[in-house]
Amino acid sequence: MTKYREILRLTALGFSQRDICSSAGVSQKTVSKVQKRARELQLPWPLDESMTDIALSRKLFPHEAVRTERRMPDFEYVRKELQRNGVTKKLLWTEYLEECC
Repeated sequence: MTKYREILRLTALGFSQRDICSSAGVSQKTVSKVQKRARELQLPWPLDESMTDIALSRKLFPHEAVRTERRMPDFEYVRKELQRNGVTKKLLWTEYLEECC
């Protein structure tokens, strides 16, 4: 998950985009996008203590926060299935997508 709170904190402290990129481990495009969106929404710093990271991400980018959580594959099942003849990773991936989506 992108560290929106950290990007906003470092921005408020006056760090450059390049410094924020290396500190938060994100691309410069991400930093720029978050800063622009925060200006549009006029988000104050410091943020309200009750605002969680998930709530912050939904506020900044509501269209991206709609993602559903998918369950992790059963790797023991995958390992056993791959030992069978004719079973490929692509076939197992297709089955996984059909179950989860």
